[in-house]
Amino acid sequence: MGSYYVLLFTVTDCLFVMRITIIDLLFSWPPHGGADVDVFHVARGLRALGHEASLLFVREASCWERGQADPGMLPFPADQISFAENGMTEENVVAQVGERVARYEPDFIVLTQGYFLKVPLILALQRYRVISRCYAHETACHKDILRFKNGAPCPNEYRRTPDICRACALESRRADVLKGGGDAWSREYVATQAWTPAFYDRFIAAMRALYAVVVTTEQMRPQVAGLCDRIHIIPHGVDTARFDPAGMAPQEKPPVILAAGRMEDPAKGMKALLDAAAMLADEGRRFELRATLPEGGAYPVWLKPVGKISHDDMPGLYREADVCVVPSLWDEPFGIVALEAMASALPVCASRVGGLQDIILDETTGLLFERGNAAALAAALRRLLENGQMRRTMGKAGRARAVEHYGWDALIERHYPSLFTC
Repeated sequence: MGSYYVLLFTVTDCLFVMRITIIDLLFSWPPHGGADVDVFHVARGLRALGHEASLLFVREASCWERGQADPGMLPFPADQISFAENGMTEENVVAQVGERVARYEPDFIVLTQGYFLKVPLILALQRYRVISRCYAHETACHKDILRFKNGAPCPNEYRRTPDICRACALESRRADVLKGGGDAWSREYVATQAWTPAFYDRFIAAMRALYAVVVTTEQMRPQVAGLCDRIHIIPHGVDTARFDPAGMAPQEKPPVILAAGRMEDPAKGMKALLDAAAMLADEGRRFELRATLPEGGAYPVWLKPVGKISHDDMPGLYREADVCVVPSLWDEPFGIVALEAMASALPVCASRVGGLQDIILDETTGLLFERGNAAALAAALRRLLENGQMRRTMGKAGRARAVEHYGWDALIERHYPSLFTC
Protein backbone atom coordinates (compact mmCIF):
# COMPACT_ATOMS: atom_id res chain seq x y z
CA MET A 1 0.00 0.00 0.00
CA GLY A 2 1.25 3.47 -0.74
CA SER A 3 1.49 6.19 1.81
CA TYR A 4 -1.04 9.01 1.95
CA TYR A 5 -0.29 12.44 3.30
CA VAL A 6 -2.77 15.04 4.43
CA LEU A 7 -1.59 18.61 3.87
CA LEU A 8 -3.31 21.45 5.71
CA PHE A 9 -3.19 24.93 4.21
CA THR A 10 -4.40 28.22 5.52
CA VAL A 11 -6.17 30.58 3.13
CA THR A 12 -2.99 32.66 2.91
CA ASP A 13 -0.81 29.61 2.13
CA CYS A 14 -2.87 28.84 -0.97
CA LEU A 15 -2.39 32.23 -2.56
CA PHE A 16 0.23 33.24 -5.04
CA VAL A 17 2.14 36.39 -4.23
CA MET A 18 0.37 39.17 -6.12
CA ARG A 19 1.69 42.52 -7.28
CA ILE A 20 -1.04 44.93 -6.19
CA THR A 21 -1.02 48.65 -6.97
CA ILE A 22 -3.40 50.84 -5.01
CA ILE A 23 -4.18 54.09 -6.84
CA ASP A 24 -5.69 56.91 -4.80
CA LEU A 25 -6.54 60.42 -6.02
CA LEU A 26 -7.06 61.93 -2.56
CA PHE A 27 -4.83 60.08 -0.08
CA SER A 28 -3.26 62.09 2.74
CA TRP A 29 -1.40 61.08 5.89
CA PRO A 30 -2.06 62.07 8.64
CA PRO A 31 -5.52 61.22 7.39
CA HIS A 32 -8.24 63.64 6.38
CA GLY A 33 -10.89 60.98 6.87
CA GLY A 34 -11.76 57.33 7.24
CA ALA A 35 -10.97 56.40 3.63
CA ASP A 36 -7.34 57.47 4.10
CA VAL A 37 -7.18 55.23 7.17
CA ASP A 38 -8.61 52.33 5.18
CA VAL A 39 -6.07 52.73 2.37
CA PHE A 40 -3.18 52.94 4.86
CA HIS A 41 -4.11 49.78 6.77
CA VAL A 42 -5.07 47.77 3.69
CA ALA A 43 -1.74 48.54 1.99
CA ARG A 44 0.16 47.56 5.11
CA GLY A 45 -2.02 44.51 5.74
CA LEU A 46 -1.66 43.15 2.20
CA ARG A 47 2.10 43.27 2.59
CA ALA A 48 1.78 41.42 5.89
CA LEU A 49 -0.04 38.69 3.94
CA GLY A 50 2.99 38.43 1.66
CA HIS A 51 1.75 40.43 -1.34
CA GLU A 52 3.83 43.04 -3.15
CA ALA A 53 1.44 45.91 -2.44
CA SER A 54 2.27 49.55 -3.11
CA LEU A 55 0.45 52.87 -3.20
CA LEU A 56 0.40 55.45 -5.98
CA PHE A 57 -1.22 58.75 -5.02
CA VAL A 58 -1.39 62.26 -6.45
CA ARG A 59 -0.76 65.76 -5.20
CA GLU A 60 -2.34 68.82 -6.79
CA ALA A 61 -1.07 72.35 -6.24
CA SER A 62 -3.50 74.54 -4.27
CA CYS A 63 -5.80 71.59 -3.48
CA TRP A 64 -5.50 70.73 0.22
CA GLU A 65 -7.59 67.58 -0.26
CA ARG A 66 -5.00 65.75 -2.34
CA GLY A 67 -1.69 64.15 -1.55
CA GLN A 68 -0.76 65.71 1.77
CA ALA A 69 1.65 62.89 2.58
CA ASP A 70 5.36 62.07 2.42
CA PRO A 71 5.87 58.76 0.56
CA GLY A 72 9.10 58.13 2.46
CA MET A 73 7.33 58.24 5.81
CA LEU A 74 4.79 55.53 4.98
CA PRO A 75 5.39 51.93 6.16
CA PHE A 76 4.95 50.49 2.66
CA PRO A 77 6.25 51.36 -0.82
CA ALA A 78 4.57 54.53 -2.07
CA ASP A 79 4.95 56.84 -5.04
CA GLN A 80 3.50 60.29 -5.66
CA ILE A 81 2.63 62.15 -8.86
CA SER A 82 2.59 65.94 -8.47
CA PHE A 83 0.44 68.14 -10.68
CA ALA A 84 0.98 71.87 -11.03
CA GLU A 85 -1.81 74.43 -10.78
CA ASN A 86 -4.45 73.59 -13.42
CA GLY A 87 -2.33 70.62 -14.50
CA MET A 88 -4.61 67.86 -13.28
CA THR A 89 -6.49 67.47 -16.55
CA GLU A 90 -8.02 64.19 -17.62
CA GLU A 91 -5.36 63.77 -20.31
CA ASN A 92 -2.48 64.38 -17.88
CA VAL A 93 -3.86 62.14 -15.16
CA VAL A 94 -4.49 59.23 -17.53
CA ALA A 95 -1.06 59.60 -19.15
CA GLN A 96 1.00 59.91 -15.97
CA VAL A 97 -0.85 57.28 -13.98
CA GLY A 98 -0.72 54.92 -16.96
CA GLU A 99 3.03 55.42 -17.32
CA ARG A 100 3.66 54.63 -13.65
CA VAL A 101 1.41 51.57 -13.71
CA ALA A 102 3.25 50.22 -16.78
CA ARG A 103 6.46 50.31 -14.73
CA TYR A 104 4.90 48.31 -11.90
CA GLU A 105 3.24 45.63 -14.08
CA PRO A 106 0.70 44.80 -11.37
CA ASP A 107 -1.49 41.72 -11.23
CA PHE A 108 -4.27 43.83 -9.74
CA ILE A 109 -5.06 47.53 -9.45
CA VAL A 110 -7.23 48.75 -6.60
CA LEU A 111 -8.63 52.18 -7.44
CA THR A 112 -9.70 53.73 -4.16
CA GLN A 113 -10.52 57.40 -3.49
CA GLY A 114 -11.45 59.58 -6.43
CA TYR A 115 -14.53 60.96 -8.12
CA PHE A 116 -15.14 61.49 -11.82
CA LEU A 117 -11.52 60.87 -12.84
CA LYS A 118 -11.89 57.25 -11.83
CA VAL A 119 -13.97 56.72 -14.99
CA PRO A 120 -11.28 57.55 -17.60
CA LEU A 121 -8.66 55.78 -15.48
CA ILE A 122 -10.67 52.56 -15.45
CA LEU A 123 -11.17 52.74 -19.21
CA ALA A 124 -7.48 53.46 -19.83
CA LEU A 125 -6.30 50.62 -17.58
CA GLN A 126 -8.60 47.91 -18.94
CA ARG A 127 -5.76 45.55 -19.76
CA TYR A 128 -5.25 45.12 -16.01
CA ARG A 129 -7.61 43.65 -13.44
CA VAL A 130 -9.03 46.85 -11.95
CA ILE A 131 -10.99 46.78 -8.70
CA SER A 132 -12.90 49.90 -7.64
CA ARG A 133 -13.30 50.59 -3.92
CA CYS A 134 -16.40 52.73 -3.25
CA TYR A 135 -16.46 54.48 0.12
CA ALA A 136 -19.70 56.45 -0.14
CA HIS A 137 -22.41 57.25 -2.71
CA GLU A 138 -20.04 58.40 -5.46
CA THR A 139 -21.50 56.01 -8.06
CA ALA A 140 -25.10 57.04 -7.32
CA CYS A 141 -24.88 60.78 -6.66
CA HIS A 142 -23.60 63.27 -9.22
CA LYS A 143 -23.67 66.21 -6.78
CA ASP A 144 -21.44 64.87 -3.99
CA ILE A 145 -20.81 61.67 -2.05
CA LEU A 146 -23.83 62.09 0.25
CA ARG A 147 -26.89 61.43 -1.93
CA PHE A 148 -28.69 63.84 0.39
CA LYS A 149 -30.90 66.73 -0.70
CA ASN A 150 -33.42 69.04 0.97
CA GLY A 151 -32.80 67.50 4.37
CA ALA A 152 -33.40 63.89 3.36
CA PRO A 153 -31.82 60.99 1.42
CA CYS A 154 -32.30 61.49 -2.32
CA PRO A 155 -34.31 58.79 -4.14
CA ASN A 156 -32.62 59.46 -7.48
CA GLU A 157 -29.64 57.52 -8.79
CA TYR A 158 -27.28 58.58 -11.58
CA ARG A 159 -27.41 55.38 -13.60
CA ARG A 160 -31.26 55.35 -13.58
CA THR A 161 -32.03 59.09 -13.64
CA PRO A 162 -29.01 60.67 -15.36
CA ASP A 163 -30.85 63.76 -16.62
CA ILE A 164 -32.22 64.61 -13.16
CA CYS A 165 -28.85 64.00 -11.53
CA ARG A 166 -26.97 66.07 -14.11
CA ALA A 167 -29.33 69.00 -13.58
CA CYS A 168 -28.99 68.73 -9.80
CA ALA A 169 -25.20 68.64 -9.96
CA LEU A 170 -25.03 71.58 -12.37
CA GLU A 171 -27.26 73.64 -10.10
CA SER A 172 -25.17 72.76 -7.07
CA ARG A 173 -21.77 73.18 -8.74
CA ARG A 174 -22.54 76.07 -11.08
CA ALA A 175 -20.18 78.58 -9.43
CA ASP A 176 -17.27 76.15 -9.39
CA VAL A 177 -17.89 75.11 -13.00
CA LEU A 178 -17.93 78.72 -14.17
CA LYS A 179 -14.60 79.45 -12.51
CA GLY A 180 -13.15 76.10 -13.62
CA GLY A 181 -12.46 74.48 -10.27
CA GLY A 182 -13.16 74.61 -6.55
CA ASP A 183 -12.89 71.59 -4.28
CA ALA A 184 -11.57 68.22 -5.48
CA TRP A 185 -15.04 67.03 -6.49
CA SER A 186 -15.67 70.12 -8.63
CA ARG A 187 -12.21 69.99 -10.19
CA GLU A 188 -12.79 66.42 -11.35
CA TYR A 189 -16.29 67.35 -12.51
CA VAL A 190 -14.81 70.06 -14.74
CA ALA A 191 -11.80 67.98 -15.87
CA THR A 192 -14.02 65.17 -17.19
CA GLN A 193 -16.95 67.32 -18.39
CA ALA A 194 -19.13 65.10 -16.24
CA TRP A 195 -22.25 67.13 -17.06
CA THR A 196 -22.35 65.74 -20.61
CA PRO A 197 -24.39 62.75 -21.83
CA ALA A 198 -21.13 61.33 -23.20
CA PHE A 199 -19.77 61.03 -19.66
CA TYR A 200 -22.74 58.88 -18.69
CA ASP A 201 -21.88 56.43 -21.47
CA ARG A 202 -18.27 56.33 -20.28
CA PHE A 203 -19.40 55.78 -16.68
CA ILE A 204 -21.52 52.75 -17.62
CA ALA A 205 -18.71 51.34 -19.78
CA ALA A 206 -16.17 51.81 -16.99
CA MET A 207 -18.32 50.09 -14.37
CA ARG A 208 -18.82 47.13 -16.70
CA ALA A 209 -15.10 46.96 -17.45
CA LEU A 210 -14.17 46.50 -13.79
CA TYR A 211 -12.85 43.21 -12.50
CA ALA A 212 -14.70 43.81 -9.23
CA VAL A 213 -16.32 46.47 -7.06
CA VAL A 214 -15.90 46.70 -3.29
CA VAL A 215 -18.51 48.38 -1.08
CA THR A 216 -18.64 48.65 2.70
CA THR A 217 -21.96 47.01 3.64
CA GLU A 218 -24.88 45.11 2.17
CA GLN A 219 -26.81 48.40 2.31
CA MET A 220 -24.54 49.69 -0.49
CA ARG A 221 -24.83 46.69 -2.81
CA PRO A 222 -27.93 47.89 -4.76
CA GLN A 223 -26.03 50.94 -6.06
CA VAL A 224 -23.60 48.77 -8.03
CA ALA A 225 -25.71 45.65 -8.62
CA GLY A 226 -26.08 45.03 -12.34
CA LEU A 227 -23.14 47.25 -13.22
CA CYS A 228 -20.41 44.78 -12.29
CA ASP A 229 -20.60 41.00 -11.92
CA ARG A 230 -18.23 40.74 -8.95
CA ILE A 231 -19.34 42.67 -5.87
CA HIS A 232 -17.43 42.24 -2.61
CA ILE A 233 -18.66 43.50 0.75
CA ILE A 234 -15.64 44.55 2.80
CA PRO A 235 -16.20 46.77 5.84
CA HIS A 236 -13.83 49.33 7.26
CA GLY A 237 -11.63 48.20 10.10
CA VAL A 238 -10.48 49.80 13.32
CA ASP A 239 -7.16 49.87 15.13
CA THR A 240 -8.26 48.18 18.34
CA ALA A 241 -4.90 48.89 19.98
CA ARG A 242 -5.31 52.66 19.50
CA PHE A 243 -9.02 52.81 20.18
CA ASP A 244 -9.35 50.94 23.43
CA PRO A 245 -10.73 51.66 26.89
CA ALA A 246 -7.27 51.64 28.54
CA GLY A 247 -6.87 54.61 30.83
CA MET A 248 -10.61 55.10 31.29
CA ALA A 249 -11.11 55.80 34.98
CA PRO A 250 -14.49 56.25 36.70
CA GLN A 251 -14.95 59.86 37.72
CA GLU A 252 -17.54 61.69 39.78
CA LYS A 253 -18.83 63.86 36.97
CA PRO A 254 -21.94 64.28 34.85
CA PRO A 255 -22.05 61.65 32.07
CA VAL A 256 -20.41 62.82 28.85
CA ILE A 257 -22.28 62.35 25.56
CA LEU A 258 -19.97 62.54 22.53
CA ALA A 259 -20.89 63.51 18.96
CA ALA A 260 -17.83 63.34 16.70
CA GLY A 261 -17.34 63.91 12.98
CA ARG A 262 -18.54 66.62 10.59
CA MET A 263 -21.24 67.78 12.98
CA GLU A 264 -21.67 71.13 11.18
CA ASP A 265 -22.97 69.24 8.13
CA PRO A 266 -26.80 69.13 8.19
CA ALA A 267 -26.65 65.52 6.98
CA LYS A 268 -25.05 64.54 10.29
CA GLY A 269 -28.23 65.32 12.25
CA MET A 270 -26.88 67.68 14.91
CA LYS A 271 -30.19 69.55 15.14
CA ALA A 272 -32.04 66.42 16.28
CA LEU A 273 -29.36 65.80 18.89
CA LEU A 274 -29.57 69.37 20.19
CA ASP A 275 -33.36 69.09 20.43
CA ALA A 276 -33.07 65.77 22.28
CA ALA A 277 -30.45 67.14 24.66
CA ALA A 278 -32.64 70.18 25.38
CA MET A 279 -35.50 67.83 26.35
CA LEU A 280 -33.21 66.00 28.78
CA ALA A 281 -31.88 69.25 30.23
CA ASP A 282 -35.44 70.52 30.76
CA GLU A 283 -36.04 67.39 32.86
CA GLY A 284 -33.20 68.46 35.13
CA ARG A 285 -30.81 65.73 34.01
CA ARG A 286 -27.09 66.34 34.45
CA PHE A 287 -24.87 65.61 31.45
CA GLU A 288 -22.35 67.25 29.16
CA LEU A 289 -22.65 67.05 25.39
CA ARG A 290 -19.28 67.30 23.67
CA ALA A 291 -19.39 67.85 19.93
CA THR A 292 -16.84 68.56 17.23
CA LEU A 293 -18.28 72.01 16.59
CA PRO A 294 -16.36 75.32 16.39
CA GLU A 295 -15.37 76.64 19.77
CA GLY A 296 -16.84 79.95 20.87
CA GLY A 297 -20.29 81.23 20.05
CA ALA A 298 -23.54 81.05 21.95
CA TYR A 299 -24.17 77.47 23.06
CA PRO A 300 -26.34 76.01 25.84
CA VAL A 301 -24.49 75.49 29.13
CA TRP A 302 -24.63 71.71 28.69
CA LEU A 303 -22.93 71.81 25.26
CA LYS A 304 -19.13 71.87 25.06
CA PRO A 305 -17.76 72.40 21.54
CA VAL A 306 -14.32 70.82 21.18
CA GLY A 307 -13.40 72.10 17.72
CA LYS A 308 -11.69 69.94 15.11
CA ILE A 309 -9.88 66.99 16.67
CA SER A 310 -6.75 65.51 15.09
CA HIS A 311 -6.40 61.83 14.25
CA ASP A 312 -3.88 61.43 17.08
CA ASP A 313 -6.23 62.95 19.67
CA MET A 314 -9.37 61.00 18.79
CA PRO A 315 -8.74 58.01 21.12
CA GLY A 316 -8.52 60.35 24.11
CA LEU A 317 -11.81 61.98 23.15
CA TYR A 318 -13.59 58.63 23.28
CA ARG A 319 -11.96 57.68 26.59
CA GLU A 320 -13.41 60.77 28.24
CA ALA A 321 -16.96 59.95 27.09
CA ASP A 322 -19.70 57.71 28.48
CA VAL A 323 -21.97 57.48 25.42
CA CYS A 324 -21.38 58.11 21.71
CA VAL A 325 -24.18 59.45 19.50
CA VAL A 326 -24.32 59.19 15.70
CA PRO A 327 -27.58 61.00 14.75
CA SER A 328 -27.10 60.91 10.96
CA LEU A 329 -29.88 61.85 8.56
CA TRP A 330 -28.11 60.67 5.41
CA ASP A 331 -27.64 56.98 4.63
CA GLU A 332 -24.22 56.46 6.19
CA PRO A 333 -22.30 54.03 3.95
CA PHE A 334 -20.60 52.65 7.04
CA GLY A 335 -20.11 54.60 10.28
CA ILE A 336 -16.47 54.85 11.35
CA VAL A 337 -17.23 56.99 14.41
CA ALA A 338 -19.57 54.27 15.67
CA LEU A 339 -16.90 51.62 15.15
CA GLU A 340 -14.19 53.64 16.91
CA ALA A 341 -16.57 54.23 19.82
CA MET A 342 -17.35 50.51 20.06
CA ALA A 343 -13.64 49.68 20.09
CA SER A 344 -13.33 52.22 22.92
CA ALA A 345 -16.01 50.32 24.89
CA LEU A 346 -18.68 53.00 24.52
CA PRO A 347 -22.36 52.23 23.93
CA VAL A 348 -23.47 53.80 20.66
CA CYS A 349 -26.80 55.55 20.17
CA ALA A 350 -27.35 55.89 16.41
CA SER A 351 -29.89 56.48 13.69
CA ARG A 352 -31.26 53.33 12.08
CA VAL A 353 -29.78 54.19 8.68
CA GLY A 354 -27.35 52.77 6.14
CA GLY A 355 -24.35 50.89 7.43
CA LEU A 356 -24.94 51.91 11.03
CA GLN A 357 -27.62 49.25 11.35
CA ASP A 358 -25.10 46.64 10.18
CA ILE A 359 -22.42 47.66 12.69
CA ILE A 360 -24.51 48.26 15.81
CA LEU A 361 -26.47 45.43 17.38
CA ASP A 362 -29.59 47.10 18.74
CA GLU A 363 -30.05 46.52 22.49
CA THR A 364 -26.67 44.73 22.61
CA THR A 365 -23.89 47.15 21.63
CA GLY A 366 -26.10 50.24 21.58
CA LEU A 367 -29.50 51.64 20.74
CA LEU A 368 -30.92 52.51 17.33
CA PHE A 369 -33.60 55.16 16.78
CA GLU A 370 -35.59 56.61 13.89
CA ARG A 371 -33.57 59.20 11.99
CA GLY A 372 -34.45 62.80 12.80
CA ASN A 373 -36.76 61.80 15.67
CA ALA A 374 -35.55 63.93 18.58
CA ALA A 375 -38.03 62.40 21.03
CA ALA A 376 -36.88 58.86 20.19
CA LEU A 377 -33.25 59.94 20.54
CA ALA A 378 -34.00 61.56 23.90
CA ALA A 379 -35.68 58.34 25.07
CA ALA A 380 -32.65 56.26 24.08
CA LEU A 381 -30.23 58.65 25.77
CA ARG A 382 -32.43 58.76 28.86
CA ARG A 383 -32.12 54.99 29.24
CA LEU A 384 -28.34 55.13 28.95
CA LEU A 385 -27.93 58.10 31.28
CA GLU A 386 -30.06 56.44 33.95
CA ASN A 387 -28.33 53.06 33.84
CA GLY A 388 -24.57 52.93 34.28
CA GLN A 389 -24.59 49.13 34.24
CA MET A 390 -26.32 49.15 30.84
CA ARG A 391 -23.65 51.50 29.51
CA ARG A 392 -20.86 49.25 30.76
CA THR A 393 -22.47 46.04 29.49
CA MET A 394 -23.14 47.48 26.02
CA GLY A 395 -19.67 49.01 25.91
CA LYS A 396 -18.06 45.68 26.73
CA ALA A 397 -20.15 43.92 24.05
CA GLY A 398 -19.25 46.60 21.52
CA ARG A 399 -15.55 46.25 22.27
CA ALA A 400 -15.75 42.48 21.80
CA ARG A 401 -17.60 42.89 18.49
CA ALA A 402 -15.06 45.43 17.22
CA VAL A 403 -12.12 43.18 18.10
CA GLU A 404 -13.67 40.03 16.60
CA HIS A 405 -15.08 41.45 13.38
CA TYR A 406 -13.32 44.73 12.62
CA GLY A 407 -9.72 44.55 13.91
CA TRP A 408 -7.50 45.28 10.91
CA ASP A 409 -5.36 42.14 10.82
CA ALA A 410 -8.28 39.73 11.13
CA LEU A 411 -10.45 41.75 8.74
CA ILE A 412 -7.84 41.83 5.98
CA GLU A 413 -7.06 38.13 6.30
CA ARG A 414 -10.79 37.30 6.30
CA HIS A 415 -11.91 39.43 3.35
CA TYR A 416 -9.05 40.25 0.97
CA PRO A 417 -7.66 36.87 -0.19
CA SER A 418 -10.89 36.09 -2.07
CA LEU A 419 -10.73 39.49 -3.78
CA PHE A 420 -7.42 38.70 -5.48
CA THR A 421 -8.29 35.44 -7.19
CA CYS A 422 -7.83 34.92 -10.90
